[in-house]
Amino acid sequence: MHRWKRNLVVLCFAQLVTMIGFSGYHPFVPYYMMELGVDSYAAAMSWLAAFNSGSAIAMMIASPIWGALADRHGRRMMLIRATLAGCLFSFLMGMAQSPMQLVVLRLVQGFFSGTVVAAVTLVATGTPEEHLGSSLGIMQTAQFVGQSIGPLVGGMTADALGYRNVFFVSSGLMLSSVITIIFLVREHTQQREPAARDSKTAEKGGALAALTNRNTLVLVLTLAGNSFAIAVLSPVLSLYIKSLVGDVPNLGTIAGSVMSVTAFTSSVSAVLLGRLADKIGQKRILIACVVGVSLVHVPQSMVTHPNQLLWLRGIQGILMGGVMPTANALLAYATPQERRGAVFGFSNSAHAGGRALGPVMGAAVSNTWGMASSFLVTAGVFAAMAMLVAGFVRVQVAGDTQEVEEAAVPTVSNPQQ
Repeated sequence: MHRWKRNLVVLCFAQLVTMIGFSGYHPFVPYYMMELGVDSYAAAMSWLAAFNSGSAIAMMIASPIWGALADRHGRRMMLIRATLAGCLFSFLMGMAQSPMQLVVLRLVQGFFSGTVVAAVTLVATGTPEEHLGSSLGIMQTAQFVGQSIGPLVGGMTADALGYRNVFFVSSGLMLSSVITIIFLVREHTQQREPAARDSKTAEKGGALAALTNRNTLVLVLTLAGNSFAIAVLSPVLSLYIKSLVGDVPNLGTIAGSVMSVTAFTSSVSAVLLGRLADKIGQKRILIACVVGVSLVHVPQSMVTHPNQLLWLRGIQGILMGGVMPTANALLAYATPQERRGAVFGFSNSAHAGGRALGPVMGAAVSNTWGMASSFLVTAGVFAAMAMLVAGFVRVQVAGDTQEVEEAAVPTVSNPQQ
């Protein structure tokens, strides 16, 4: 088996296990906080907002730093660092004695972690260009499956052992990922001829040019917009479901089903759409998926029964499965391989910024115009993303592969990515 294929298999397994660990404790954080002394649901939600936003802001600040270090010292080392940090701080969160300790530990975890971007960067720099879309689709599938399984594993653990022990189980899962990566993943850096390297570096203008070319900025904005749009609904969706059915005994089951169906259908479609994108073009699939996601959010604002929402969210997941792999593939094509760590770190920082701002926007819109309006805002964000990609990302097809042409960069005459 080729090294890149073996790395892909191992990294997908490691990401699957890691995402089970991260998503295993997240649904139960408010209840854990109540065990730590929070005396009301309202207060628990306030602490949860600090728990999530603090981590996102810390990751937004740290990601470009880790991305630049990845270009200098290797992407494998950064993935080991991120996964080990997730393992350590998940364990320490299980030892927390107050909500403040929990929030501080989560903030520090956000600064040192970031396993998704580290794994994606390692795949993006070690996979042949003609297999990049399908490989990133497979990686996305592993992450979606982990996010789908994690709450179930965490719920079973919480029912059997208590909320605190969920963090210890999650830490153990991440530790197994660290061991797997250390022993089975090998990073290979392609070397150019010295003259070619010098010429290419001069042509690109270094990391600054990589970060300021038009295609890169548009794609980073697209990925940030994706995170922002998803986060807009995070404080609304569960309450929206409750408004449809009231205080029924199986409210948790209904809400859990609606929330998990998107990740499930995305896990199925990500590989298929990634392979299709390799054949007919990443940009075409990205635009089609983003337009579809925008349109499917409109009827979600008009549903009268949770089953209607369930079906629409399932369709949304199918389309969402094609957004991240194609956008990441286009971003990789638009970036010199030796600069992909910095660019993907910058992209993850924008991701985190979107995740931090989205819930604030969702709550504000919902409080002003009603919960249904947040779905229309989300639809508008995805529509804007589609227009950005269609209008500003330039591609050329060479043979069977698709390469992104770099837009004009100041001080660089017609550079080629």
